[in-house]
Amino acid sequence: MVLPVCDVCLKSGMLCQGCENKLKKGEITQLDLDIAKILFRVGEGKIGFKRTIEIGDIVIIVTEKDQVGKLIGKSGKIVREISRTVGKKIRVVGENSDFKEVAKDILAPARISGINILYGTDGNEKFKIRVVREDSRKIPGRLDALNDVIKQLTGEETVLVIDRDDF
Repeated sequence: MVLPVCDVCLKSGMLCQGCENKLKKGEITQLDLDIAKILFRVGEGKIGFKRTIEIGDIVIIVTEKDQVGKLIGKSGKIVREISRTVGKKIRVVGENSDFKEVAKDILAPARISGINILYGTDGNEKFKIRVVREDSRKIPGRLDALNDVIKQLTGEETVLVIDRDDF
């Protein structure tokens, strides 16, 4: 599996010239390095990721779709280890996932009750993502930060709301 840093750097603990240049150019971040070290140690070089996105107190790890389960680990063991090390909440998302999958991954363990399209008077579309009221405490962050995360991953404008009980 591919990590943003070469195996030699991860084994030695020092960055080679190529990885050092990536860090200086901003192609990778210190957070990418920290997570790569953890995954290399825990996953024995078999678990990787493409990139990380840091928004507030949430870190999104983008990986290949079929690697999401491996990166999370049995009972969330690997994600907990990463979260403890970096001191932030961790979300894992499959690269090129569809909008609904991304929203579900970002909001887990809260459940989504529905997704609607809102049409603005200016012709713009937004997605209204409704979260089950009983799960409002399970939402992994502030709604505005989560909207930003979903927009950065999908390019779609969203509005997260908690379902009301009165229908």
